[in-house]
Amino acid sequence: MDKTLIIQPESGLQYNWQEIAANPSGQHVPVMDLVAYKAQYTNRIAQARAHGQEPVLVSLPIMDENRYFAFITRGMSMQERKNLLYWLGGKTERLRNIHALYNLSLFRLAAQQCVHIIDITSPMLASAHYEQLLEQDGVTLSPEGKQLVDNELSTLISRFGLLAS
Repeated sequence: MDKTLIIQPESGLQYNWQEIAANPSGQHVPVMDLVAYKAQYTNRIAQARAHGQEPVLVSLPIMDENRYFAFITRGMSMQERKNLLYWLGGKTERLRNIHALYNLSLFRLAAQQCVHIIDITSPMLASAHYEQLLEQDGVTLSPEGKQLVDNELSTLISRFGLLAS
């Protein structure tokens, strides 16, 4: 049976940041909440299986919460930045925690759906200079990051005959 990689680089870090900065005490949900995120993956797994292919998930790449905070607050006033940090509980680490929550949900979903998952997160975290694997926005892979992921995936593609999806 052919295998199909299911890759979705987004996590739950897409919010209306301007809205949060304007009303940090309000209730705010990500553009794609965890339920919708898992449903999207579940649908893609079902589609692959319906086409007679074995789905293989790919974990999320790492992120740098401080760079990402700087990126999402560019152009904001100092007060808006403070408001956003207040909403985050006073720590940019919450951004990394949200990202980790979505990544961990992929591992749980893989176990629930009995599909393999390729862990690209661990080799990135193990890199001595992981910050070089990301662009200035803190979430986009740099050329070095893309090369590391490509190397990981190429090894598995050649070993197991995976097809990209």
